[in-house]
Amino acid sequence: MRPRHLFLLSCCLLAAPTFAKQVFTGQTANGAHWRIEAPDDWQAGDPLVLYQHGFNFDASLSDPSLGPLRDLQLAEGYAIAATSFSQRGWAVFTAIDDNRELLDLVRQSLGEPGEIVPFGGSLGGLLALKVAEHPDFRDKVKGVYALCPAAAGSRVWDAAIDLRLAYDVICA
Repeated sequence: MRPRHLFLLSCCLLAAPTFAKQVFTGQTANGAHWRIEAPDDWQAGDPLVLYQHGFNFDASLSDPSLGPLRDLQLAEGYAIAATSFSQRGWAVFTAIDDNRELLDLVRQSLGEPGEIVPFGGSLGGLLALKVAEHPDFRDKVKGVYALCPAAAGSRVWDAAIDLRLAYDVICA
């Protein structure tokens, strides 16, 4: 192997995350799949990120993503938990129940978390805001990270209706 290739390979190995982690997965009685990851040294009272995925019609989310910041959050000492939600598509109607169930699973798997940070983008951003405002979570939420949440009220619905009408015409 040439020295330059060896140098590049060693840089890649150094850049890869090297933390040990605990992983828990499963499926709830309502059909939602869930995933929890935490650094090995995570203890009860440490912070938790509740990741909310965006809009998705796919029923086969058997391994929910922990989001684009997973490696960074784990390296910073956060546990991360995510659910596929028991409702496909516009999951706002079951999201609180699904997150409440997910938080119970975190308690069973790791112990009682300290501060909670709901995080998501698009529909996930809206759900992160919804979780942060809900009385079951509000006392533990110390911040929320909502990226481009679908929180513009009727303007969001106008765009959704336009998209649906265009889909109906094109894909009759």
